[in-house]
Parts: sequence; structure tokens; C-alpha cells
Amino acid sequence: MERTDVRAVDKYAVYRPLLDLIGLTEGTDKGRGYNETLAYGRLTGGSVDLVGMTLSQIDALQTRMLQHKENIWNSSAVGRYQIVRTTLRAIRKTLNLTGAEKFDADMQDRMACFLLGQRGIDKYLAGRLSEDTLMLNLSQEWASLPTPQGGGYYSGQRSAAKPEQVRAVLAHVRRRHAESQPVKEVPVPVEKPVVPPAVEQEVEKAERRNWWQWLLALPLAGVGSFFRDYPEVAWAATGGVVVLAVVALVGGRGFVRRVKDIADEVRS
Repeated sequence: MERTDVRAVDKYAVYRPLLDLIGLTEGTDKGRGYNETLAYGRLTGGSVDLVGMTLSQIDALQTRMLQHKENIWNSSAVGRYQIVRTTLRAIRKTLNLTGAEKFDADMQDRMACFLLGQRGIDKYLAGRLSEDTLMLNLSQEWASLPTPQGGGYYSGQRSAAKPEQVRAVLAHVRRRHAESQPVKEVPVPVEKPVVPPAVEQEVEKAERRNWWQWLLALPLAGVGSFFRDYPEVAWAATGGVVVLAVVALVGGRGFVRRVKDIADEVRS
């Protein structure tokens, strides 16, 4: 059975359910999504076209946000996943980005998936990290996500989702991950049937009986008419059969099988 690779259309499809949850809990999807900034543009002088800016331009914008007198949160979160300047700089360094790359939707998805990886999503999908540990890790990266016990990880920070919502989304991610894996065909060894010695002996006896019946039936086929029409030839042939029988008795099964082969060739 062939499986459809969900990444054929969206290369981040496996993680998309979780990315969508973050966009929801961070509040960016109710605003301008990938173009959203902290406080919905209040620190940037209104709406900003983030997806059209380079990473270096985003860094400069975040610096201005941090210097804004109304920035009571001391944050520079931008984009759908609200990535702050410190985190964005670390990602750029790790991924060897020059700063000339655009902070478009694909780049933001890429960075969010990078953060998911750092928090253990792939270990979780491989069965090497518990779900509670992953949820705790994620709540430290995105304050809007709850801890396994509920509530935000940081003091004074309320989560925007319940633990069961996160668990349901992670189950969806697991299904997508499983669907994207190639189907492995495991060869099943087939044991060669073993015939018991007693059965083998009975089969050999039956074969010998069948060969003798065939040899005896060969000269007797149409014997009445043959003796009537060609008596001298018939008696000579009968003598030949007797000789064949004696030779077969002496030569064993190998000779009998050879006679049958010759007879088959004559028939064909």
C-alpha cells in the first residue's frame, strides 16, 4: 500500500498543525500573520511588510522596537511565530545565514521548525522524548503554550491554550509523521517442507509400482489383435519385453526412468 507524502505540497506539513497552533496562541493569526509585530504595530509606527524585508533589516527593526519608550515588555517579537532578536540572531549564526535572505513566510516557517527541533520535536517523534517533556520545552520557547499541568511556564504569563489542545495537535503531528515514512518490506522466510522418511519410502514404492505397471501394459496394449495379425512379430516383441524387465530388475530405478524418457520421446 502506497503512502502519500504530505510534504509533497508543504515541506513543513508534518509540523504544520503545531505551527498553526502557535500562530493561534501567539495571537498573530488574528492579525497580519507573518507580517505581525509585537503590540500589533504599536512599536513600529503601524503595519510593516516583514516578509519583504531582509534579515538584516529585521534586526534593525527589532533594535528600534527595543528602544521604543512604550515597550513595557522589553521584547522585539516579530512575525507569525513572534521570534525575538536574540533568538533570531542565534538562528542566523547556526544556519549560516548572511542577513540578505528575506524574512518571508518560508523563512519564518523554517526558523520556527528549527526552534521546534531544538526543543525536541524530532526526538519526540522518534520515541526518545516524552510528551510532557516536549510540552514543557515548548512552553519555554513560546510563552503562550501551556505546561503539561496547565498555565504558562513564566511567572505572570498566561497560556492561550489548554494542555489537551496541545496533546491533540501533537497526535496530529505524529500521524502526519507516520504517513510520511516509507513503507518497509520485511521478507518473510519460507521454510522448506520436510518429508518424513517413512512417507518418502512409501512414495518411492508407489513410483516403482507405477513404472512396472507401465512396462507391463506397454506390450499388452492391443495384444489380441496384434497376436492375431502378426503372431511371429508379437512373440518376438514379448521376448524383448521379458529381456527389458530383467535388465530393469538388474539396473534399478535409473533404467526404468530412462525407458520412460525414451517412451515419452517416441510419443512426442
